[in-house]
Amino acid sequence: MPSLSFVEYHEYPEYTDLDEQATYFIPRPNNVTSLRGETAKLQCSIENLGSKFVVWRKASDPHPISVGTFIYSPDKRFNVSFSPTRREFNLIIEDVQSSDEGVYECQVSSKNKLIRHILLTVNKTNLSESSKLRSLQNINPHNPDILLEGKEFINSGEILRLMCNVSGVQEMSQDLDWFKDGNLLKPSHYKRISIEKQSSFANRMLTSVLEIEKSSTIDTGTYVCRNSDLIIASKKVIVLSEEKSNPDKRGAAGETKNCQISHGEFWTMCLLTIVISVVVK
Repeated sequence: MPSLSFVEYHEYPEYTDLDEQATYFIPRPNNVTSLRGETAKLQCSIENLGSKFVVWRKASDPHPISVGTFIYSPDKRFNVSFSPTRREFNLIIEDVQSSDEGVYECQVSSKNKLIRHILLTVNKTNLSESSKLRSLQNINPHNPDILLEGKEFINSGEILRLMCNVSGVQEMSQDLDWFKDGNLLKPSHYKRISIEKQSSFANRMLTSVLEIEKSSTIDTGTYVCRNSDLIIASKKVIVLSEEKSNPDKRGAAGETKNCQISHGEFWTMCLLTIVISVVVK
């Protein structure tokens, strides 16, 4: 079954009021694979939810599974795990079966619906059989390390540059994606954005560099780098406006100008004093 990398385009933030912060999805795994008989967790994390509520449903079924933490589905295997600190409304499916496989929707109730899609794939191998197989093959899953580097504060007009490194990569076919405040960044959509990617087979490392030319205050936000294993690293970047620094410069220039005028008046007074003294004599 194909992955759902395209779903990021359905996760636009919504501005409901000038004084209200934007509601948007925090990056979480879009593709979940579970063994038959396992408990599957489909993650949905929302920033600035406010008074809105979250609805879970299967894309192929018009009836909701849950609204908020209330379960509408008669299937007792479904549950919603709510974490206010992580701002998560996760859908929990116990004893996963092949019939549970498919696309699920996490919806935020609003004037313009915010929808996030998660693909659940169910491995037909039983949980007990899979455990035995891993034990025989001595498989030790390895999670690569991810590091995001760059300046936290930059001046308006400068290049915003962030570098993401992923080490310990097992499959060099992996990719790195960039997000800002939950939205996927692509150079084809934004003229000022460029993304360069490099891979090192010898070091098992992937590198991606994000650059935004002529940065401004609208580029302030939380940037996320995510690899194909859905491991993420994030960094808050603040672009300082020129207006905050110019008053100091104008003040300094004003003081210099006043100082020059004072010195000019001083020498003029001295010259007048000498002339008057000569005339009097």
